[in-house]
Amino acid sequence: MSRPAGAPTGRGRGGTAAAGAADPAVTAERAAPADLTGLGGSADPAAVAAYASRRLGVALDPATARADDSGWDFRVLHVRAADGTWWILRRPRRAEASARLAFEGAVLAAARDRIPVPVPYWRLHTPGLVAYPRLSGAPAGTEDPETLVYSWSVDPLAHPAHYLEPLARALVAVHTTALEGSPALAARAGADPGSVRARIADRLDRARAELPLPAAGVRRWQAWLDDERLWPDRLTLVHGDVHPGHTLVVRPPSGPPVLSGLLDWANADVGDPAADFVDMLYAGGTAVLDRLLAAYRVAGGEVRPGLRAHVLARASFLWVHVALRGLDTGRPAWTETALRRMTP
Repeated sequence: MSRPAGAPTGRGRGGTAAAGAADPAVTAERAAPADLTGLGGSADPAAVAAYASRRLGVALDPATARADDSGWDFRVLHVRAADGTWWILRRPRRAEASARLAFEGAVLAAARDRIPVPVPYWRLHTPGLVAYPRLSGAPAGTEDPETLVYSWSVDPLAHPAHYLEPLARALVAVHTTALEGSPALAARAGADPGSVRARIADRLDRARAELPLPAAGVRRWQAWLDDERLWPDRLTLVHGDVHPGHTLVVRPPSGPPVLSGLLDWANADVGDPAADFVDMLYAGGTAVLDRLLAAYRVAGGEVRPGLRAHVLARASFLWVHVALRGLDTGRPAWTETALRRMTP
């Protein structure tokens, strides 16, 4: 199932979760989510495109608006401007998603110039709408919405210098971003590293109460939680949702595909850097994880003892997150799929 180039999924499946504008050039407002006056939550794509065109001062053609409602947290429109540029318009589905936009904008402002691949550059930012030019390239892989299995459009191991190694450098840049330079990030800089483990323990307790978890899985997750050696002693900025669908590649006239962008920062947070390796492990297996960790180390990232085991455990626990997400969003198919994946 191919996603248009440069489109964020907004799915927030395995991510971790202060206000601030994305950039001085961005129009940042503090209006309510009803900022799209008169449009309402079910506004048609052409109406949203026309509204954005007026706010941006860019001639967007409403007739070209194409909706992508596959995201868990955001509705996305692709709209072409008169000069041929495609734009992304993101609208939050819920107030909680709208509140996260302010922090996402602050993260992009703090990290964009450090990251060696393009990231979204917001030109309009209100609580009800974000707009930016679509990045070039196509997703390195897509996830089946029912089975949650990835299909790669590239071989991630075939040319690591063109895909995994630049991705590793991008992750090092994210994880080493100074938090003090942004009020929104600085507000989270003093977070207790133990809070990550505490939140996961709370989710396991809730899942045990609400879901038929496999006993072997519960024992394994509890042992992981109890092993202090595996948990980080400091937190960093994290993207929170690094998977093939959020990495873009371009195909040059000759040579292998090249990483061209890192999308969807909606789950960015100050948290456990191991979270940024989980989905790539899930999508590509341990061979991809090992190659990515090796490149991360070479690029200057900290690969502490036990990090690999910690990522593997987090990947296993991913299905608990998915199962609970299915309960919370009224999508029983996700819960059923997750429970099947928990069973060896």
